[in-house]
Amino acid sequence: MISIGALLTIACAVSAVEHNIINNTNIDQQVLKRLTNFLNASGSLDPRDIARLNRTAQNLRLDKDLVAKLSETIKNDMRNVKKTEDLGYNVYDDGAEDGSRKQPKLNAVDESPDYASSVVLASDLLSLTSAVANVKEKVCREQGYRFLDGLILNKRWALRMFDASAKSPQGLLFGSSYHLGNFDECVGIEEPGAGVTVEGQYCLATIKWRQREESKKIRTGRGETLRWAVCVPSGCDADAVAGFVSDVLSHTVGNSTGVEVNEKDCYTRKPMIVSKLDIAFLGIMLFFGVILLFTTAFEMYSIRYMKRKTSPVHDLIISFSLINNTKKILSTKQNNSLGLECINGIKALAMIFIIAGHACLFIGSGPVMDAEAWDRLIRDPANAFMLNNTLLVDTFLFLSAFLFSRLLLIELDKRRGRLNVLPILVFRYIRVTPAYMIVILFYMTWLPKIGEGPLWEGRLRLEQERCMDSWWANILYVNNYVKTDRMCMFQSWYLAVDTQLFFVAPIFIYSLWHWRRFGSIFTAVATFVSLVIPTVITYKERLDPTLLFYAKEFTDFATNFYFVEAYIRTHMKMTPYFMGILTGYILHRIQLENYEFSNLLKTFGWLTSIVLGTVTTFSVSLFYQDWYEYSTIEAAAYISLHKFAWSIANGWLIVACATGNGGILGKLLTWKFLVPIARLTFCAYLVNGIIELYYVGQLRHPLHITFFTVAANAISHIVLTFFLALILCIIFESPLHGIEKILLRMFARPVLSDNAKQDVSCETSRNTSQSKLDT
Repeated sequence: MISIGALLTIACAVSAVEHNIINNTNIDQQVLKRLTNFLNASGSLDPRDIARLNRTAQNLRLDKDLVAKLSETIKNDMRNVKKTEDLGYNVYDDGAEDGSRKQPKLNAVDESPDYASSVVLASDLLSLTSAVANVKEKVCREQGYRFLDGLILNKRWALRMFDASAKSPQGLLFGSSYHLGNFDECVGIEEPGAGVTVEGQYCLATIKWRQREESKKIRTGRGETLRWAVCVPSGCDADAVAGFVSDVLSHTVGNSTGVEVNEKDCYTRKPMIVSKLDIAFLGIMLFFGVILLFTTAFEMYSIRYMKRKTSPVHDLIISFSLINNTKKILSTKQNNSLGLECINGIKALAMIFIIAGHACLFIGSGPVMDAEAWDRLIRDPANAFMLNNTLLVDTFLFLSAFLFSRLLLIELDKRRGRLNVLPILVFRYIRVTPAYMIVILFYMTWLPKIGEGPLWEGRLRLEQERCMDSWWANILYVNNYVKTDRMCMFQSWYLAVDTQLFFVAPIFIYSLWHWRRFGSIFTAVATFVSLVIPTVITYKERLDPTLLFYAKEFTDFATNFYFVEAYIRTHMKMTPYFMGILTGYILHRIQLENYEFSNLLKTFGWLTSIVLGTVTTFSVSLFYQDWYEYSTIEAAAYISLHKFAWSIANGWLIVACATGNGGILGKLLTWKFLVPIARLTFCAYLVNGIIELYYVGQLRHPLHITFFTVAANAISHIVLTFFLALILCIIFESPLHGIEKILLRMFARPVLSDNAKQDVSCETSRNTSQSKLDT
């Protein structure tokens, strides 16, 4: 029995031919011939089918004479139908070259809902037929015809392929620009055939609408771009898919769009290919895993049976132990000798909010149902703290410089200025780099193999290729100037900035110690220069006052002009670092001379800190308002002054807490629960990109943005990030740091004295304030 969907398709096709709806001349001449092939193969037609066809024709407003003519043609053809056995027959085929084609005997139709009877499918078949016929690549065209055959014959696999594709876009005026279809339904399709298996291939086409010039200046929303998912046979390459989508759109919206599809936009499930580098990474992980197991067993044995446990060999072995490293990381003990306990609290809270900011940015710039909701969130002054998340990164630069300055000044006092800085710089590189290299190697090997999703290839595969191309720039810490458009790990620019400034910091710290007046002037001038440089560049280049988180500008960090050309550059980030050096020197003098603050000075300090911190935090919301008009003078002034003001606020907070004037805030920042979190901040910063990329890459459906959905996702990202950080720290960071301490004790004089030692931690001596030098 011919299906209702087939009747509907025939009616639409005949009407299309008669009324020249299909614009391709070759198709016009062949549609009726193909329909005859199909009708000859489809069995009988009873009166009920004719009635349904008439109702369908009325719904579609087709000409009644056409329907009557069609019905008569069907009845005449059915009188002479002959069924044969030829499963290779193609109802879209014009005939074999030798003229000896056989007609098929149709098999039973798969038990599926009669999707072919929907008006949408029937009308879409016209444009699909036209699009498939225009495909130039033979394999793709043949698989496309096979898909159309299955669609008309109600085959489940073909219906799934059609069903998995996004249909007419919805919610465009609401800001819905991601129409992702059904990824898993598409890639799960597998239909064996005569020599060729048709598999589902998920492609996410980029459709760009033509925009007026004035519309291009609008930074909110998602602009002219629409991401539209199509499920096509695996034999089609990206160019064929782009042409296919363009052809389909030409029948609905005309030629007002441009379609782009590249290889990373398409995904087909394939057997995993393991490279030599993948095996090398597994070998490294296995090596450290085995060492961890054996050393943990050794420590358990030594706890139970060994009396003497303080030899260098014993310490060297248990430095890899799971028990030893877990105790070190989770310990809440703090060194109180310098009064810097509040640093742990600042670091922990700052990193938590940095991760939350990353989560919000990836959520807002990823697939969302309502881009307008993100625009409303960024305009709300209440969310300014998250929007000004870049200040928290400046906080880590400030802390890194402050700790280095404070501790190095103590050591200079101890050694009366006779200090070899070279070992400090070398050991700092050794402390930071191993865990960093492991994460980079993971990006280069297994990162794109741990999942799949609509945006997986375009995000995680792209990240892998960038790391393969620019890993060397990362480990040389020059990736904020070299290959910035191919940067491996979007957050890795910070390590480059901090390392570069760390290597020049001893010049300023030594000058402050040796020549107080000259050193103070020298560092103050450097700070002034650090204010002038970004001011001049911003004014000359008409840059934004800071990094503004408009969603359509952050689908890829490497394509954001401000991020690549200004935000990640060291010369744009020097102010908080130099302010940290000066603050460390000021605190050193205060503690050295036992200076006591008067009540008036404490009041003035706290008021100034609160006002400056509040103003710098919430002032950024002004630049997101619709009524704001860009001013080069305002932007140039803001980019430097807000960093300077934030550094003053941070400086007072640390000095007040270190001198016992922190009050309630000081007690909060010295809360013991924050100590283990602070130890994991460096590793957390390294692995956070994995969580963010995984989230956006595997997302199957656009997210509805509300404060609570964003907050819930951000919290989950924070928890997962610190969980991965704990693993990285236990296996790599903490053991290597422990070995470094043992070797320094055995073979070298301490770089810093015992009075300068701080609580051993996974992250404190490297960076994200990695400059705490404990030996």
